[in-house]
Amino acid sequence: MKDLRFEEAQLLSKIEHLSRHDRTAFAGACAERMLRAYFKFSDRTGRGNPHKLREILTRLWSDLAGNAMSEAEAEAQIRETNDLIPCADDLPWVPEQPAAEDAAEAVAYALRSRQSGSSQEAVWAAYCAYEALDDFVINQEHIDTNIEGAHARVLAHPLIQAELLRQERDLEEILRGTITLQQLRERSKEEAAYFLP
Repeated sequence: MKDLRFEEAQLLSKIEHLSRHDRTAFAGACAERMLRAYFKFSDRTGRGNPHKLREILTRLWSDLAGNAMSEAEAEAQIRETNDLIPCADDLPWVPEQPAAEDAAEAVAYALRSRQSGSSQEAVWAAYCAYEALDDFVINQEHIDTNIEGAHARVLAHPLIQAELLRQERDLEEILRGTITLQQLRERSKEEAAYFLP
């Protein structure tokens, strides 16, 4: 079987067929799988606020379930999430930092998708998951990306292929209406254990 690739234009085209609500649910599922990476970063460094980030994502799921946020609350949640994103130049740098950045950014993109209805925000949430794993694999496997074939080696890694498959599955099930919001959320929470080792 041919390796899956992160194809932004193709993903955007599919997400365009989703309702505003379902776009945000897809983005929320991507963010949910990544959340443990932020907890690991915070445990290691004492930085960030993983419980606040969890609370924000939980509030988004509640909004999707019908307990609507006001626009003012949504704006406040986005601001708070942006404040929780670790900066690339925060020191001391730790290997868990890039994935934590991507995790918090995915929550922010999910919130922005909810606010604007933009398909692009949902795509960026999915890209955060891909980017976090890409960075992890390159560093974990000590892959020199300047060597021919390096990108294909990274892409073929089981962690990346598993996440791309999960994204494809989520999208197809949401499009077909064969998964409920609660099922999507619970499955994503369970799969967070396998996102990063």
